[in-house]
Amino acid sequence: MAILDVLLKQLNPVKGKETNERLIKQTLNEDFDLVIFPEMFYSGYLIRDNVNLFSLSREFVQDVQDRIGERMVIFGAPLRDRFLYNSAVVVVKDSVDYYKKKHLPNFGPFEEMRYFRRGDRPLTVEFNGFKLGIEICYDLFFEDSTEKGIDALINISASPFTSYPFFEKVFPAKAVGYQSYLVYVNIAGLQRNQVFWGGSRVVDPDGKEILKLKKFNEDSGTARIDSTVLELSRRKRRVLSEVLDDSAK
Repeated sequence: MAILDVLLKQLNPVKGKETNERLIKQTLNEDFDLVIFPEMFYSGYLIRDNVNLFSLSREFVQDVQDRIGERMVIFGAPLRDRFLYNSAVVVVKDSVDYYKKKHLPNFGPFEEMRYFRRGDRPLTVEFNGFKLGIEICYDLFFEDSTEKGIDALINISASPFTSYPFFEKVFPAKAVGYQSYLVYVNIAGLQRNQVFWGGSRVVDPDGKEILKLKKFNEDSGTARIDSTVLELSRRKRRVLSEVLDDSAK
């Protein structure tokens, strides 16, 4: 049996990076196996032409690695890697992985394609006996952003209140379809003229919410991911095994 205590940090980042760096470092004093911050938490989401100024500092990542122990930290940041990407940064003691957002919204209040290049591959990482699929916000609505066979789908988000009805419909369906936990961590609060709705949560592989944070207000909470629950769900309904069998043909 494997267990993972996951801490969700539903916070509203400030424009810049020094304060947000400090908040991430302060969280390392809390109890968790895995802590997750929202999309673009490192810099703030609506930074527009300042995005180059606030791209990820490799020195900061090294500092987190030096303090992290046997744990994992995931947070969103603009990443300069020849081009600029909206990324999820996955930090453990001995390595760093980066997921680059594949699906960039460019409608309504969103203008991500003006600043970012699309990512072109999913990211799955193994940690403490679990396979974790990493994606960002709008990726949730597409099937090519992560691989089947994961134990938890982690989605970091900067979703305004106009989008929340769509996300709430998709959460349980995605968990049941992947037969995995779904962990969603959103910004909460006001940035420029946008209100981000929060509503971060953990959904189990049967589509049941086991943790739900406040709407519109900053909040945090911890949920436990349990391999026994995954095994029982997959025995009751063979959705995942049939998908994997089909993909192997």
